[in-house]
Amino acid sequence: MGSDGQCAGAAMGVGLLPATALAKHSSSAPKPTPNVTPVNGTDFHFTFFGPHIDPSSIGDFKGVVGIADVQGTGAARNPDGSTETLLFDTDMRFMSGTYVAR
Repeated sequence: MGSDGQCAGAAMGVGLLPATALAKHSSSAPKPTPNVTPVNGTDFHFTFFGPHIDPSSIGDFKGVVGIADVQGTGAARNPDGSTETLLFDTDMRFMSGTYVAR
């Protein structure tokens, strides 16, 4: 499948969220996942997804996680008129459920 189809699938996933899930904000910060990935001296709490791996980025989360890993290419035109191929890779997720606050 080309990148156009992958983008369309990711965009349709947003429509699956109820409007109330997008509008509600909690005042209690979630407990981060225990998985830590250091990047340039800063620790980030996230999980790469794959078989038998919990893809949520929140500790003590009970619910559903939707994931889209979208990859593709694009073209850029430089000021001198030359073109080059650009690559992109996005990891988009949404979560709907409950969690235990810190």
